[in-house]
Amino acid sequence: METSTQLGGVALIKNGQVIAAECSLRQKSHSEVLNKFVQNCLEKTNLKLTDIDAFAVGQGPGSFTGIRVAASAGKSFSYVYNKPLVAIDSLVLLAASVESKLPVLSIINAYKNMVYFGLFDLTKGSEPVYLQGPIAVPVQKLEALITQDVLVVGDGFETYHEYLSDNLKRYLHRDDQFSNYPQAEALGLLAEKRIQENKTIEWNSFVPLYIRASEAEENRRGIIISPLK
Repeated sequence: METSTQLGGVALIKNGQVIAAECSLRQKSHSEVLNKFVQNCLEKTNLKLTDIDAFAVGQGPGSFTGIRVAASAGKSFSYVYNKPLVAIDSLVLLAASVESKLPVLSIINAYKNMVYFGLFDLTKGSEPVYLQGPIAVPVQKLEALITQDVLVVGDGFETYHEYLSDNLKRYLHRDDQFSNYPQAEALGLLAEKRIQENKTIEWNSFVPLYIRASEAEENRRGIIISPLK
């Protein structure tokens, strides 16, 4: 279950295959549709929640409220059915959805002229390996972090493309076949690998990946993000 960004979804994975999936691009409705998506996936496969061997949730970064939607459901299912939980961060999921010999740059819109940033190597194991990040970066500072050719994924690129310098853009390569959002299918496939490697957690060990403070906390601390020009 992945609901950390505008795209929220549920997927069922069995033996390395996606056997059912549901998704929606309406971020404010994730809490309303998640349970329905779960039910639809189970009905498509003639399964029940008691048949599920493990649950996986997106850990963020992303929408604070969105992260909590999937996390709450996953923790509840894990607790009630006494099954392991897997939590994977959203930047990793974006990178895991692509194929590239280049380093992969995942950037998720963090709003207020900022992006959540992760730079990955896809050639060193069964899942993306961080080269930089995860961090929250003002868009103006991206140029200082990227000094080589990268494949860039994530809605942060589309959101702030017009504000990126020409010098930075020459390093950024895009492929429209790849999603701008972390997907439940990628989460499930990667989670299955972690389960096989005994990389699971207990339901009460889940920690959301909140890289930024909440908007209320930033306002309280007087944090001001400079406007883009």
